Amino acid sequence: MKFTRDEPSIPSRFSVDEALVLKLSGPGPRYTSYPTTPVWEEPFCQQEAVGALRRAAAVTTEPLALYVHIPFCSRLCLYCGCNVEITRRQDRVNRFLDALEREISMVATHLGERRGVSQLHLGGGTPTHLSCDELRRVRTALTRRFEFDARAEISIEVHPHVTTRDQIDTLTDLGFDRFSMGVQDTDPRVQALVHRDQTIEETTALFDHIRSRGVDSINIDLMYGLPGQTEATFLKTLDDVKRIRPDRLAVYAYAHVPWLKPFQKALEQHKLPDAILRARLFAHAVEQLSLQGYEVIGMDHFALREDRLNRALLDGRLYRNFMGYTDQRAGEMVSFGMSAISDVGGTFYQNEHSTKAYEKVIKDGRLPILRGLRRSAEDDLRREVIQSLMCRMRLDLDVLEAWTGRNDLSQHFAREWEALKPLEREGLCQIEERCVTVLPLGRLFLRHLAMAFDSYLGGRSDGARYSQTL
Repeated sequence: MKFTRDEPSIPSRFSVDEALVLKLSGPGPRYTSYPTTPVWEEPFCQQEAVGALRRAAAVTTEPLALYVHIPFCSRLCLYCGCNVEITRRQDRVNRFLDALEREISMVATHLGERRGVSQLHLGGGTPTHLSCDELRRVRTALTRRFEFDARAEISIEVHPHVTTRDQIDTLTDLGFDRFSMGVQDTDPRVQALVHRDQTIEETTALFDHIRSRGVDSINIDLMYGLPGQTEATFLKTLDDVKRIRPDRLAVYAYAHVPWLKPFQKALEQHKLPDAILRARLFAHAVEQLSLQGYEVIGMDHFALREDRLNRALLDGRLYRNFMGYTDQRAGEMVSFGMSAISDVGGTFYQNEHSTKAYEKVIKDGRLPILRGLRRSAEDDLRREVIQSLMCRMRLDLDVLEAWTGRNDLSQHFAREWEALKPLEREGLCQIEERCVTVLPLGRLFLRHLAMAFDSYLGGRSDGARYSQTL
């Protein structure tokens, strides 16, 4: 694999060595959190979550990020790894929204005077399963209890096949200024195998309408490793996306985890791409997107050179949370809805995984907590290391010691420094006595760099808990 930049004004150009992709492929965490969710405690004490919110309430000057999980879909996509409920029953949606409003009210009460918000994301599921009136209801429930910064990023995931122009108009009227469109693949046969129904014409028409509403930040999600994909079909998908030209793309490896999502076993009859083909599909994505003017932000995220996410990377203002990469600073995140994950008061906690359990606990007047973890000082230290590598592309022990008040981090991370040396030989990072710099190629393999600092892995990734890194 090699990296070249012809001159500063030209986006980075990547060509990918298939052998290296195969060598580094294996199971590992995505590090949307550290420690990662498999090591959290279940059940988790209700009072621990309340205590976390009250600790967060004391930091009134810091903005929050908010996430709302809308779990509903009208049809199950067989590649899905999210927590969803398949329904077309309106009463199910009504009961959920009633519970959601009560949860927002309870959490806001515990947060006291802490009201400022710099980021909101609606995910799912399919948030546009909700009608225009229901979308307004959710937004109103939030604005009633929180104060949104004038520059806050307000984003939502949309499925082109089920999202109407009226919904887009409603959402932009409500202040939504970033849209993420789930596409995955444009080949009709691949879509049929994974139960995804949408034409490239639908996707293009919705994209154009969102753009016509003044939205200048639109993301498209693609996925490689799906049944029926070949090099030719995936190159055609990349060509289709080239004509749409979104501001950002996320190109995910399909996570085949039938031990967590049993319905995914149905895809095995169609012969999933093997490791070699997955490596080639990944290589095509990186190479084609770089030729089209997209910069690698990190892992599987790409953005046009002029996009504010790329500017944040260059300026050292990039952040990462459960919603992915963002240029909006928010040290803590409060989340609502079934299975949603919060990060407040030095604690992670996750809501109940089923809408039935979620609604019942809220009806009883309690927070719908399933599991969580109160982080230790060592957890927070390693979390900051991983954030530095993934967002600032640099780990500086002098900076870290100033932040922690310690002076022993060279000795503390001596084993980790050694563990990074094979990755340095592959051209992914540059190691100095007290600093690690992520090289441009290393942006594609940030999970591997982070794994060196994950004390819960015990020096190995656990294939029974994590999906493939590539």
